[in-house]
Amino acid sequence: MNEYSLMHDELEGIPAPFIVHTLRQLGSELWESIRLSKRLLDGDSTIELSSIILPPSHVFALSIQENLPNDSSMILWPIHDIIIASHCSRVSSLPSSSIITSNSPTFNAVPLSVPYPSSLRLILRYLYTQDTASLFHSLLAPCIKHSPKHSRRHLSRVIPRISIVKFPNLKLPTILAKHCPTSILSSRLQLVRRLWENAMALGIEDAQLWEVLNMVSNILVHALQIRRYIGYGI
Repeated sequence: MNEYSLMHDELEGIPAPFIVHTLRQLGSELWESIRLSKRLLDGDSTIELSSIILPPSHVFALSIQENLPNDSSMILWPIHDIIIASHCSRVSSLPSSSIITSNSPTFNAVPLSVPYPSSLRLILRYLYTQDTASLFHSLLAPCIKHSPKHSRRHLSRVIPRISIVKFPNLKLPTILAKHCPTSILSSRLQLVRRLWENAMALGIEDAQLWEVLNMVSNILVHALQIRRYIGYGI
């Protein structure tokens, strides 16, 4: 018996490595179902239940304790138990899967506590897609939007095409220091710290995730140091 068959009887006898490989192949499709389910839970009446090809098994209910403006007291995140069990060693065993019908979807709400609930989306998306490049871009691309107009064209050419492997040759910290405001660099660094704490709370052991978070953190810290010592303004 493998660990996955404890959640789904139909998986008994199937080798765990094959299940892991299949999950990687289905990651983007599973995430799309999560994205649509999230919109449905948030009251988007344009989402048809039939459009959710791979329905979630549970819903995480996260209490907001960050005192952020315009946030409700609870965040609901649909998930697939098999994805969470594959990556999150500190999440308790989940109850039986939800019952999905064509008329009324019923999800099992599971309380979950992480330090920063409002920052959970990026971690969940990575767990599903295993896309390090997308995570890397998501953490740095906002620097384009908030940069002065004359800087956006330059940053938009550099960040979307960046490869983690090629990073040392691109001198990205210097580019960000010159073109991105200190306030934005600091806010992205704070987001990286929040993702780190959320990942620790969930018990995620993923070398690629830690590599990306470490790299982005180093890039942002270096960029902030350059702005401070060279003096590119605020």
